[in-house]
Amino acid sequence: MRNPYQRKAASKTQNSAYDPLQVYKSFIETIVAQASIYALYQDGWALCATPTGQKAFATWQSKGLAKLLIKDNWEKYEVQEITLKDFVEKVIPFLRQENTTLSLDLTPEGQNILVAPEKFLLDIKNYLYQIYVQKPELFKNAAIPLPRQIRLNS
Repeated sequence: MRNPYQRKAASKTQNSAYDPLQVYKSFIETIVAQASIYALYQDGWALCATPTGQKAFATWQSKGLAKLLIKDNWEKYEVQEITLKDFVEKVIPFLRQENTTLSLDLTPEGQNILVAPEKFLLDIKNYLYQIYVQKPELFKNAAIPLPRQIRLNS
């Protein structure tokens, strides 16, 4: 008799639903489209840690995802929206100075994408250039920085 509780082995031809590179690309597209990013704040920004123990600044592409983490150590925190321009011009240079990694879309289960602020800034700048070539009118929105004004070396 077959065990009804035994799990079937995952098919080897089945593609993994979670592709970090695609999730990262989608994160950048989303924050540029909405011209903002979200973080948790309460007398200071919410920080988490990388597996190696380095500080990481927790950010989310949506307010709803950020709200999922308002519990335990962060129960008194509130979701704060940061314009993309402020994030690029003020937050990222500060993170670089403080040697702090970016944590993107941290989940309650602890999954996230970790990226160096320098790489994130370069990828944002490249994506903004692609958009600028196709739709320069989008940059009339003051919350979206012009790609040529983003300084990679501070």
